[in-house]
Amino acid sequence: MDHYQTLGINKDASQQDIKKAFRKLAMKHHPDKGGDENEFKKVQAAYDTLSDPEKRAQYDNPNPFEAFGQGFGQGFGDGSPFADIFGDIFGQRRQQRRPVRNPDGIVDVGVTLLQVYTGSTIVVNTGYGSFEITVPQGTADGTRLRLSGKGPVRDNNLPAGDLIVRLHTEYPDNWGRDREHLFFRQNINAIDAMTGCVIEITHVDGKKYQLTIPAGTPHGTRLKMGRLGMKIPDYGMLGDLFVIVELDVPTISDEADKETLNKIKERNLYGKQVYR
Repeated sequence: MDHYQTLGINKDASQQDIKKAFRKLAMKHHPDKGGDENEFKKVQAAYDTLSDPEKRAQYDNPNPFEAFGQGFGQGFGDGSPFADIFGDIFGQRRQQRRPVRNPDGIVDVGVTLLQVYTGSTIVVNTGYGSFEITVPQGTADGTRLRLSGKGPVRDNNLPAGDLIVRLHTEYPDNWGRDREHLFFRQNINAIDAMTGCVIEITHVDGKKYQLTIPAGTPHGTRLKMGRLGMKIPDYGMLGDLFVIVELDVPTISDEADKETLNKIKERNLYGKQVYR
């Protein structure tokens, strides 16, 4: 499938045109909005390629000799009088050529959920220097950022390669993420869940929000707090925060309290329970 056709744009489309087309199609095909997941993956793959100038250039101008040379050169072994001629042309001796620059370096860097949530600038320390990088708001775990010409230099006669920074999100206790949505596990006293209550949620950015726990809320219930999830500007998305209720069963030692609970049980408020 042609990436340009997937996004519905011309081959001379600008980066702004590419981003605009992607946002429109991402909203249409996003699985969380009732779209087709396979179509969403195609749109995302097209955007990932065309939004990166280097990948786009390779996509637009593939090496015309690579596939041809592999097939054509197979008939000329090292003993052939044509090997010296065609080997250099079609790549049989490509591995013998001197590299044009030092190899790229890769470094793994941990970023906090807060840094990803707000977007931030961090310093990456390597064994040969320190570099500032921008962590875009909503960056996915495992994202690779490329710093051109910042790789390690092993051969001083060659220019430096690139430094590839792999980002890994470090989550606070009870927090999780699925694309643009955030999840938070909140312990609630079982009695409070039975009677209903209001709790305070402290977001990753320190802001506090109140959440009503309805009476009779069972264990594992997900309560949605709209538009408090991850914002991903490049995708035009703003997710939700889901609070997952986990019940704490209190220890009842007071006989009067036990008697009260037994009376509630006898009233059969929740119907007859059958345990298997």
